Amino acid sequence: MERISAEEALKLVLDKIRPKTRQEKISLSEALGRICAQKIEAPIDNPPFDRSPLDGYALRAADSAGASAISPVRLRVAGTTYAGDAYTKKLERGSAVRIMTGAMFPPDCDCMVMQENVQVENGGKEILVKGPVNADENYIHAGEDIRKGQLLIKEGERLSFAHLAILAAMGMKDVPVNVLPVPGLFCTGDELAEAGKALPAGKIYNSNETLIALRMRELGFVPKILPASGDDAGMVAAKIDSVIEELDALVTTGAVSVGEKDIFHDVFNILSVEKLFWKLNSKPGGAILCGIYRGKPLLCLSGNPFAALTGFELVVKPVLGKIASRPDLAVRKQRVKLSGDLTAKPVRRFIRACIENGMAKFPTEHLSGQIFSIVGCNCLLDIPAGAALDTGSEVEALLF
Repeated sequence: MERISAEEALKLVLDKIRPKTRQEKISLSEALGRICAQKIEAPIDNPPFDRSPLDGYALRAADSAGASAISPVRLRVAGTTYAGDAYTKKLERGSAVRIMTGAMFPPDCDCMVMQENVQVENGGKEILVKGPVNADENYIHAGEDIRKGQLLIKEGERLSFAHLAILAAMGMKDVPVNVLPVPGLFCTGDELAEAGKALPAGKIYNSNETLIALRMRELGFVPKILPASGDDAGMVAAKIDSVIEELDALVTTGAVSVGEKDIFHDVFNILSVEKLFWKLNSKPGGAILCGIYRGKPLLCLSGNPFAALTGFELVVKPVLGKIASRPDLAVRKQRVKLSGDLTAKPVRRFIRACIENGMAKFPTEHLSGQIFSIVGCNCLLDIPAGAALDTGSEVEALLF
């Protein structure tokens, strides 16, 4: 197969997969970041009753007509109502009700005067109102925030803390969401050593498992992590075959280039995987092998950490986004200015960088096996083949 662009590669995979459509109901406390499976309309008004925004006295506006500092209106205080109460007594003319913030307005009252604007007399049994109060003044009507039947959340929206707070205000305990796709992660390589144990000569610790698994978690997925394996095509193929039905996609790292132990070509042959592409015409992360096995995407990334991360951002993330109905995981781009010079290279490059105030800062070394310079990286600079760029030049950045 010929090398293809990242865009062509992604389209080949996206054209082969469909969003996961199963739904479930889960509690609001578990639903942060999940995708709402149905549109949700308000079952009640919010607030559900007319209420006071402040502490003061509820009254009829007509009873304050003509009031002034020189000639205040005297009103009898008929009672007190607090937030959570329901004052139901009929209010006589010339009376007011002491009312607290959030409390339901008594019948017959159409406004409220703040407590600092009245003079309390006779031990709190009477008040003097020193100016007219208009109807609806300091008065929150039922449904002023949300009307019954109002669209609250669209189907397919990702649920934020604000969405879930609104549902809680509606009295809802759970919410219908799309079932979360389960991506698998399988790191391979005879060179991999387990963290926490002594490092034998010639071995390296398996950082890719942490790198990719936690990136998946950061995006809202809970990956199924398979124990790392050595470079044995038969064993790797058998393991993939045994778990693929439990997964919605499988991501692997390592063994996808052209060396003697780059076994995934053999794995694809053993499993009769429908091969979609092998190798991108860009670096790092160009060594990607992708196919479809039992209807599931099999996305095999380089074993070099930054190359694996690059392949993940270019291909895997938007693929998981389609499966999960998450358009926010599609490739997003932004024009930025370079904070330094870049010499020309004959191949398209994706360079790790950090955008600050519209400027892209990047390390001087861009080796695919380096991991330390990933810290603080929030984008990939898309540098065209053959382009020599000076400080201040504009390029496209793929945002993390």
